[in-house]
Amino acid sequence: MMLAVCIKCGNIKRAPISKCSVCNFIPQKDEDKAKSLILSTAYEIDGEYRGKTEEELRDVASKIANKQPFEFDDANVREVIKYAEKVLAIPTSRLIFDGLRWLLPPILVLSVIYFLLFLK
Repeated sequence: MMLAVCIKCGNIKRAPISKCSVCNFIPQKDEDKAKSLILSTAYEIDGEYRGKTEEELRDVASKIANKQPFEFDDANVREVIKYAEKVLAIPTSRLIFDGLRWLLPPILVLSVIYFLLFLK
């Protein structure tokens, strides 16, 4: 299960970019989205997990809830923003091509099996 911390009030929530049920904060600025991702179990870049453990996130949440601000590493925040921009810059045609490249072979194999088994 995904776990995230509201960067404003410290509430535990299910997704980094979701609305906080306590303070109603929704990360909208790129910096706030990056910080929200950093304080979640979804914090991963290029397949490398960089997030904190659930225990560490609950500790951070408690501190934020008690008005102790969490100090974000500016380099990490910039890196998350840069990575997000890189991902968002992938052309739709490339996503479709890659999707078909991965989905077409299993679909073809399943189609052949279906025809062999059920259409004799």
